[in-house]
Amino acid sequence: MRHSLATIQAALRAEGLAGWLLYDFRGSNPIALSLLAPSGPPMLTRRFLYWIPVGGEPLRFQSVVEGHLFADLPGGRRLFRSWRELERLLRDALPAGPPIAVEYSPSGALPTVSHMDAGSMEWLRGMGLTLVSSADLVQRVEAPWDEEALASHRQACRAVEALRREAVGTLREALAAGRPLLDTELQARLIAGMREAGLTSDHPPIVAFGPDSGNPHHSPDPAQPRALAPGQVVLLDIWGKRAHENAVYADYTWMAFAGDALPEAESRVWEAVRGARDALIDWLRARIAAGEAPRGCDADRIARDHIAAAGFGDFFLHRTGHNLGREDHGPGVNLDDLEARDERRIVDGMAFSIEPGIYLESFGMRTEVNALRWRGELLITGELQKSPELL
Repeated sequence: MRHSLATIQAALRAEGLAGWLLYDFRGSNPIALSLLAPSGPPMLTRRFLYWIPVGGEPLRFQSVVEGHLFADLPGGRRLFRSWRELERLLRDALPAGPPIAVEYSPSGALPTVSHMDAGSMEWLRGMGLTLVSSADLVQRVEAPWDEEALASHRQACRAVEALRREAVGTLREALAAGRPLLDTELQARLIAGMREAGLTSDHPPIVAFGPDSGNPHHSPDPAQPRALAPGQVVLLDIWGKRAHENAVYADYTWMAFAGDALPEAESRVWEAVRGARDALIDWLRARIAAGEAPRGCDADRIARDHIAAAGFGDFFLHRTGHNLGREDHGPGVNLDDLEARDERRIVDGMAFSIEPGIYLESFGMRTEVNALRWRGELLITGELQKSPELL
């Protein structure tokens, strides 16, 4: 198990929960599998449940076909052959009445924790169980950074920013030489550079030229690559982490322009996204300095309202930021009141991106840094870009 039993039970006490019921069927619950941390990908073809009570020993409920799995987990084991046996075992072991955390979100508000299907919810509630969302519990247990995580993030930060500087140099050299640099070529260079720097990533970096920068998740197409040309906006989004188990991500976006002066339209968009970023950073610093724990949805609104006031509200297509951890999009609070209303609070140890963006048909702009609430302060990592690089 990724965390000690004592750590999880302390979190259950802090959240006022009777326990945590982890449920999985054929890998349906990534939160459970991350928490249980099996040594290799388990062959899960039957229902599996792991009960962690607020006090006492856990229990795992397993089909006799897969009773050998998760033998290293603390606690006892209950084997079942039929659904009737499983239901009887659960009724005997689980307390009816007090709140039990499971991976669901009321009304599906937080898809990142909604992994228990509606039928299983009905089945368990039919036994008299009071099921509540594990969203705050997951954040408390899985999301906070420690000193080791922060150190790994800073290592990744240095490597990612070095790769970005090299990429900007490559762009300048290609323009000066009049050489048609392809987006696929620059992306391949970045991937090779990440490998050499000892970074791993869940997806390749984004390299977007001209109108492709208006797509927040553009991926260069080897069948139809785009060549760098004068007058184009360039968006570079690079994220990665050190290649060890407890490393966490760094994730930054940088803008450039293939010319010697930024045109008026591009300048207006840039000032709106930069202003939104800086306004949010100032707001977060003030809230945290006052000892508050702001909600993710409220942080999103600060940046979103700033961009709307500049006249670009309809073109800010995604949330302001996502949680950062061992995954680039981690299990903690997101800065989001658009795609979902994330009312979880930014507590100590929470890390997240700040990345307002505006996406038009002809070009897009995004600025992205990373933030961490750390011991009563807001730490910002990644260079605060003042203006797009002129190539």
